[in-house]
Order: sequence, then C-alpha cells, then structure tokens
Amino acid sequence: MNACTGLDLKAASPFPATCVVTMVNGAAKYMADAGSYERITYEAMNSRYEKGAAETVAARLAEMLRSL
Repeated sequence: MNACTGLDLKAASPFPATCVVTMVNGAAKYMADAGSYERITYEAMNSRYEKGAAETVAARLAEMLRSL
C-alpha cells in the first residue's frame, strides 16, 4: 500500500487516530494505487499486484475498522 491509499484509509476510518504502517520488513514489494499504473511509475511496474488491488484492500480494511 502506498501513501495515497494509506491516507484514503485513514480518512475512511471511524477512529480519531488511525496510523497506517506499510512496507514493514516483508518481501511483497509495492501495492500501487490505480493512478500509479496509469502514470507508469516505478512502484506500479515493480508490483506483484494488479491495478485496483490497493483500493480493494483499503475498502475492505475500512469495512473492518467500521465494524469494530
């Protein structure tokens, strides 16, 4: 997940303080936002995930946060 998606998730959270942590010592590489694929960024070209995956994950995480 990238900064844009993290900020979207933070905005969707029902909590006054939400911290999104990404790229924590893992090998999954980048999860670029859809716009990064359109701009052909380094992040998108080095991602194992398809366009739209970050938005799908963020939407599901937002649902989970709202259910808490």
